Amino acid sequence: MQKIYAILIAVFSLSAMHITAQDLADLETYEKAMKPGAQLTYNVTANGKEYKLILTLKKLGDEVSFTYKTTDPDNKSGSVTMSHNAVTNAKALSNIFTGGDSKLDKETCLWLSSAVCSDITGSAQTSLKLNGASDTTTVMGNTMGTFPFIINDNGVSLSGWELEGGNPKCTIDILESPKLPLIYKLDNGWSMMLLEIKN
Repeated sequence: MQKIYAILIAVFSLSAMHITAQDLADLETYEKAMKPGAQLTYNVTANGKEYKLILTLKKLGDEVSFTYKTTDPDNKSGSVTMSHNAVTNAKALSNIFTGGDSKLDKETCLWLSSAVCSDITGSAQTSLKLNGASDTTTVMGNTMGTFPFIINDNGVSLSGWELEGGNPKCTIDILESPKLPLIYKLDNGWSMMLLEIKN
């Protein structure tokens, strides 16, 4: 009987090691793919219409910037630049995809600041302004999830945070990468979800 228990424990340990190794491999694949020139495609559903939002990363690090374009029926294009202050301290989100160039200093776009990540890892919740720096604050509680998408034609699945809060309820899913805390999915009366990253 003790031998059976020992074998079962060994099998469960190996399975856990395999899952962890796979998670780490997918995280490494994601972090390598996220570099200037990478193209990210989101599926957007808003006002009864469905279209693609396509981002091209321009800069990552102390500042984050990307260009974007949307497909029919919207056909908008522009750029977003988040300053060092935004990437470090912002506790507000902006979803500016109306065309033209946006420079953000107090908000982030499709990205979480270091301050928000620190809140989530420290207390499993954060306070966010969901619709720009002038919005009221919403307390968002956190659970964990797993998010599948495609990187260079291969399927990956990354662990992440599932933030929920507000009335009506808003849900924000974020890929759990300290270096690259990208929003995977947003549902706030309209929705968008990451489909693919390509280099």
